[in-house]
Amino acid sequence: MKHVQLYEQFVNEKAYQMTGIYGAKGIAGKVLFAFKKEIEKIQYNGDADSTIHELNNVWSSWADKEGAKIIEELVLKQVKDKEAIVYVLATLGGSLWEADTVNRLNSPERSDLFVTIQGDFIINVGFADDVDATKFGRKLDGMQNSAITSSRETAVIGEYDGAVGENNIEIRTGFYLSIDAK
Repeated sequence: MKHVQLYEQFVNEKAYQMTGIYGAKGIAGKVLFAFKKEIEKIQYNGDADSTIHELNNVWSSWADKEGAKIIEELVLKQVKDKEAIVYVLATLGGSLWEADTVNRLNSPERSDLFVTIQGDFIINVGFADDVDATKFGRKLDGMQNSAITSSRETAVIGEYDGAVGENNIEIRTGFYLSIDAK
């Protein structure tokens, strides 16, 4: 059943997930939607730094637990065989939110704040040798290539294994939110 907000709920909501070219889709979009529900009462009070600090406090406690759980459930729903997966890595807790400067959506005369996650939000799903990752590329809404890791990834399932190589599906997107003023 689809959840439809009442008018009062819609008016009181302060955080919005961006759509269109700024919208995250698929698994990443569902993670962002769940996080938006977590922060929907955060308001922009004219001080971008304090709003972003509050947003990052919620993200740092939410991402590695709830975000990882959502990613695991959605990947397993598409793959259906946990033994086929060597690892699932996501840039959850290692990334922080910041005011969007690239798209020039923030200006002093605006009453809302546009924020984005630093860099791209990336999920890597590495498959076992006997599994062809290409058949999961479309299901997971990603592309096949080698995973590039850093210290920002959270291990959702398993641990990174470089031997997986090109048998990896990478899901990459930007996360954008708009936070309204009081």
